[in-house]
Amino acid sequence: MTSESDVSRAIARYLRSSGDSAQYRSTADSVLSQFETWLRRRGKDSFEAFEAEGEQLLRRYADRLAQRVDSGGISASSAATYYNVVSGFLGYCVRDGVLSRNFALADRAREPLPRDDEDHTQQFWTQEVRRRLVQHTNDVAYEAIESEGTSARRAVRDRAIVHVLAYTGVRGAEVFRVSGDGREGRNGLTWGRVDDDAWTFRVWGKSQEWEDVSVPKQARAALERWRTLAKPPSGDWPVFPTSHAPSKYAAVRAARDDADELLDGADVDDVLREYDIAPPAITTEGVRRVLERVADAADVDVDGKPPLPHGARRGLGDELFRSDRGLAQDVLRHKSLSTTKEAYSHIDAAERGEVVSDLLDE
Repeated sequence: MTSESDVSRAIARYLRSSGDSAQYRSTADSVLSQFETWLRRRGKDSFEAFEAEGEQLLRRYADRLAQRVDSGGISASSAATYYNVVSGFLGYCVRDGVLSRNFALADRAREPLPRDDEDHTQQFWTQEVRRRLVQHTNDVAYEAIESEGTSARRAVRDRAIVHVLAYTGVRGAEVFRVSGDGREGRNGLTWGRVDDDAWTFRVWGKSQEWEDVSVPKQARAALERWRTLAKPPSGDWPVFPTSHAPSKYAAVRAARDDADELLDGADVDDVLREYDIAPPAITTEGVRRVLERVADAADVDVDGKPPLPHGARRGLGDELFRSDRGLAQDVLRHKSLSTTKEAYSHIDAAERGEVVSDLLDE
């Protein structure tokens, strides 16, 4: 019988035996550590689980990677790299005699992976999409505040989510929790990293460094109102906490040995506040569902599909790029202008076409 710890031992053997570069081993170490965590949280971190439902497990993992692409956390090429790292590890396990076959190679398992030539991050919010989503959340929040007062939490939180996405150019993975990624900076933006004097907040960027995000005045009122209503007990609290009750209960149990006694007959939110136990942040998947719900109520879609969090970033970048290339680079926090130009090459191409047309007319 293979024990649970054999998976981690197999990962260690694979990394030691790898003849690849130090860079690949570093990437593989990170990817496989996250993969093992992802399996463990589902109670599937054993080779017996792979033998029983390997294709289904890998299909779910591929779907998880596709969701991270949609949320803007990783690119389609990175998703392919991560999946291939896991596939390489499972291939090693077959050669090592602990697996019968590499289930990651099955077409059914790979099917959910986004293709580089079918990049899911290319959706973008037009000015009209942004305007209608913002206006809808404003209307719903104002109505909820008038009728419910301090109980209008969901409407005010949804409004803040939409405004932050619409106006800051932030990536979803930088402000919402990324499931299966326990790194600091991937567990949700906290109030302690929000500076409402300078109107910036600090995020762990795609560059793997801490970066400051500017909050324009169009998003400030929504954040201020949400903070007033949320009343976070400390800076450790997430700006956008989850509404998922089991996650809240799990947070109390992880923080307190007497959790069952505290929770007996009590409201979990009251316990969290009384003992200053920060709840988990809403996940990137949870925000996608929020946007889908909001867009459905506002009768808004993008090419027949619900708006995605990363579409807000691309839409803002598209608008800024047409006005000021350098400003677009700064707001999107690209390391170089060439990165920004590559992302919006369609605009450059269209403008060059206009110039060529004018010259030919002359």
